Amino acid sequence: MLQSIIVYSLLMFTMILFAVYASRRNGYISSSGILVKRSFWRFEVVFPLFLFAIIFGMRYDVGVDHLGYLHGYLQKIHVGKNEPLFFLFAEIGWKLNWHYVLYFGLIAFTEVLFFFYAFKNERYLFPFLVFFLFTNGEWLNLMNVIRQALAMCIWIFSLKYIEDKKLWRYLIWGVVATLIHKSAIILIVFYPILRNGRDYFKSIPLQLILLGSAFVLKSAFEVFLPNIESLINTYINILGADMYGRSYNIEGLMNSYRESEGTGLVYIFRIVLNVIVILFSKKLKLFYNSKRFNIIYFFFFIGLLTMYVFPVGFISISRPFRYFYIFPSIMYAFFLYYLFKTKVRDTRRGSVHAIIYYGLIFIFLGVFYLSIITSSEDASFWYQFYFDQNLYGYPGRMIN
Repeated sequence: MLQSIIVYSLLMFTMILFAVYASRRNGYISSSGILVKRSFWRFEVVFPLFLFAIIFGMRYDVGVDHLGYLHGYLQKIHVGKNEPLFFLFAEIGWKLNWHYVLYFGLIAFTEVLFFFYAFKNERYLFPFLVFFLFTNGEWLNLMNVIRQALAMCIWIFSLKYIEDKKLWRYLIWGVVATLIHKSAIILIVFYPILRNGRDYFKSIPLQLILLGSAFVLKSAFEVFLPNIESLINTYINILGADMYGRSYNIEGLMNSYRESEGTGLVYIFRIVLNVIVILFSKKLKLFYNSKRFNIIYFFFFIGLLTMYVFPVGFISISRPFRYFYIFPSIMYAFFLYYLFKTKVRDTRRGSVHAIIYYGLIFIFLGVFYLSIITSSEDASFWYQFYFDQNLYGYPGRMIN
């Protein structure tokens, strides 16, 4: 436990310090008096990404899937099915006789590189993105559900081509993501929906009604699950989610509903926070005033609806929607930056914004460290160095 607290804290706060420095050195005035943006490829930006890759490359047992990827790499067995770009990571490692630490480190670096490069023009978000990368548990998905997480990061980077109405570039990167995880093919459909930057969720009351309806649908879905088992099986077969050999039954799906709620207070806190963000949505849209923010808010809200309707833990059902589950963390970063700027600028409401701002930071840090403290010794949440484990004879596990 102590090792986990030390490693995560040092990594998170080091990355935040570099992110703050990078956000403040976003541009400079040229000799001609023109503001010029600094290149993304600077030490203060790239170094913390390498640091993340090193620490998580050395991480052992991030979850069941991570161990499956480890077993596949050690046995020289490709993980996945007809996804050649992901196979390339293992092929490079095998060809160069890399230790698996380098293999996982390369994947981790590629993930965070695409993720932060997607926000290179919003460098002011970097400290908050790092904060929620850790405190909202995104690191766990990045280094456990590895293939889909990598495809997701590449897709998030490609969203700028929807904003710029560059169809072919969006399609090219969509194909790249699909060659890493086949489920990414469904993401292509969002180009015609979002190319004009339309705000689909203007009405706050409508958003609240839809969010409430998500919980109603979840309850109804849970009640009627035994009656639609054959329909769900058909859905899974079409999706191809059973190709990994996972067992499927109604009881497992029911349990995933219960597991997705986690600790009661934390579950309620996240619901309240999401409602607060929705209540602030008009102010946020006016503050950022861009097509890009409308696109990100669209995926944030779609992510909320699907996350509450479908059980996160039952991957065969939730797989198509998992691409959206990172957007709450992204939206929280936008929200905290807005609060950070307005808690001083807005003298009338600044004190309220300051309370929300510092309150959210305190609660997320508290939940993060409490999760470490209360986790069991063999829980994947604890940080373990690769040299802490004896890998010989490891049987491997099924992965997604």
